Amino acid sequence: MRVGVALLVVIALALVWRSSGEEEVPQRPAQLPALPGLAPVSEVWPEAVSVVPAERRDGRRLWPVGSLGHDELLLMTDGRAPEFIRFNTRTKRQQIVARVPEWAECGGCFEIQKTALGTTQVALIVKGTSAGGQRHYEVWVMPRAGGTLRMVARLPKSVRARGAYVDGFQIVGENAVWWGYEGDIWRVSLRGGEPEEVLPGRRLRVSSWPWAYDRYERIVINLDTGQETSVTEAEDLEHRLACGPAWCVGQDWQGPWKVTRATVLRLDGSDRVNVPGDALPMRPPIRDRLALLGVPTVEGDDSIPKTWGAATLGHVMQLFDRCTGEAALLGSYDALTTAEVPWGAIKVGAWPQDGPVLYWPTTQDRLIVVDLARVGASPCSV
Repeated sequence: MRVGVALLVVIALALVWRSSGEEEVPQRPAQLPALPGLAPVSEVWPEAVSVVPAERRDGRRLWPVGSLGHDELLLMTDGRAPEFIRFNTRTKRQQIVARVPEWAECGGCFEIQKTALGTTQVALIVKGTSAGGQRHYEVWVMPRAGGTLRMVARLPKSVRARGAYVDGFQIVGENAVWWGYEGDIWRVSLRGGEPEEVLPGRRLRVSSWPWAYDRYERIVINLDTGQETSVTEAEDLEHRLACGPAWCVGQDWQGPWKVTRATVLRLDGSDRVNVPGDALPMRPPIRDRLALLGVPTVEGDDSIPKTWGAATLGHVMQLFDRCTGEAALLGSYDALTTAEVPWGAIKVGAWPQDGPVLYWPTTQDRLIVVDLARVGASPCSV
């Protein structure tokens, strides 16, 4: 009898819950809507695309750090004794411009976590491990043209700077600045000294220094001046809203079995542009212009898995220029079938203020590199 009463209560609660306005998920239609196609980035912005070797002759892998100019990239080798290499994308010539100092001789107890590329210097966040297993973090710099690396600061134990924890790292004037996924922001002088936390207690996402976005209060903040601007007329967009100085990207949920849609809009909600695809978490427009988005999918359909997340770009995505309306495919759909292979994902180099380089493998020994600083170089008409 008690079981019967309990069952009646459950059924009654279910009826009340359904009658409260909760809609049932519609059944999958016989035919899903067609997805718009995307041309590869090499066709849309060929001037921004390069092909570089994925390995040195000795078998060490190469990782792009950033652009050094029109025809040059800075690459870094992996392993216990990394080298920095200047690579000419036109002549394919490689030149070693720097080697790590003696700290690499301790058998891998030091590891480069993040790199930052400035106008005259390259900065590194380095994780060190003592003989007793204790971790610490240091900031190192070297001339952008190459030369000797030197340590400028050892971070207090209370400051976390693990690679998977740091969202962004930049050189701003005479300072190195970095920020974590939990919203904390740090600054330290490249001449040495103790790091200081910027606006402690605020959970901020930096788009590019000095601009940050408080996604809880929906406020854009200039970290140099303290000026705050509220984001308005965007209540219909989901929590993925991410903003730069003047423009935001958000998710406009269309409902089950419809093509996903992202929206690019000004802080005041005006000049909206709808783009088939997904707004990536915490990814505001680069230079207030270029939006990194997930590729178009159908909500509820798993044939194209969403492999991206807060700290990764996944295996396929798109780049959208709000000024021209052009969009291009980054990565390869073929990689989705082998998503467990770590080198199949799109990776990001250093993130200067003009935008980073993105790269992914095209074959076992070649990488495609896209320099976002060279995308959208024409004047913006919007």
